[in-house]
Amino acid sequence: MRFLLAFAFLFLPGALWAACTGTDQRLALSAQDRAAIDAQVAATPFAEGNHWIARRGSRTLHVIGTMHINDPRLDAVSDALAPVIAQADLLLLEGTKREMAELVTAIGRDPSLTLITEGPSLIDRLEPAEWESLAATARANGVAPWMAAKMRPWFLAVSMAVPPCLRASPESTKGLDRRLEQAADEAGTATRALESPMTLFEVFNSEPLEEQVRQLRAYLTLLGGEQDAVHTMIESYFDEQALTYFTIYQRDFLQSDALPPQETRRIWQETMMALLDNRNRAWIPVIEAAEGDLIVVAAGALHLPGETGVLNLLQQEGYSLERAPF
Repeated sequence: MRFLLAFAFLFLPGALWAACTGTDQRLALSAQDRAAIDAQVAATPFAEGNHWIARRGSRTLHVIGTMHINDPRLDAVSDALAPVIAQADLLLLEGTKREMAELVTAIGRDPSLTLITEGPSLIDRLEPAEWESLAATARANGVAPWMAAKMRPWFLAVSMAVPPCLRASPESTKGLDRRLEQAADEAGTATRALESPMTLFEVFNSEPLEEQVRQLRAYLTLLGGEQDAVHTMIESYFDEQALTYFTIYQRDFLQSDALPPQETRRIWQETMMALLDNRNRAWIPVIEAAEGDLIVVAAGALHLPGETGVLNLLQQEGYSLERAPF
């Protein structure tokens, strides 16, 4: 099931900071684990940095790694980036307000995008003991069991992955993406989406329900430490080390014993291909086709690093890369 990163970088709303504090998992690593993770990160192209400048001829791209949830420290970040947005010919985002509105309309028109609308609910797709355990987990994560039973497994997993402390603030979705879009609106800078708003839903729903249910069991073994995970994600982001958190998450998932190791690794690889690699590659022609000599590209921070990260793909297109202040 290709949902594993759907909740990545859902960071803390500022008003609920105290309620969402936790343990930074990076600090809890053993010396051996930290050395192994540091080595894996160090071997990855463009492993650190939330703001890079790509140049080729007269063309300049500011590539900014974002997080999608609000935090008070974003005030200073968005203020510093506002002049860049104002000077730009275009701001490219994963999705603009227009696409988000279209997505909400599409979900309202077609509930099957997120819900099981035909056939048995999860109550009948799971063994009784499995359903009772899942219902208890859903309830503990703020999802009513009757609603959980109707959710598509990937949508249920995403819903349960977000700690309750993230859900109450109306400002919680005012992440860096939305702040940069607001700066563009105020400056009169054009905005455009890197992809269709339906892209992720097509990815999530590409697996048959039976397969999603089976893989849900593997994901559920990782639930329980969401506040620590969120705290680690946000601290990693502001340290400009998103890949370090991602590598810790990868380690924990691959060590899960809910499925055979070979199967777990296959799920991970397919997930990364669908949610990161394929999307990153699809964005490059969109970036290249954008008109103007100064373009800002803003996407989730995990899209930047790696062999198939946006930065390395731009370098392969002939751009020179320079890390910029964030």
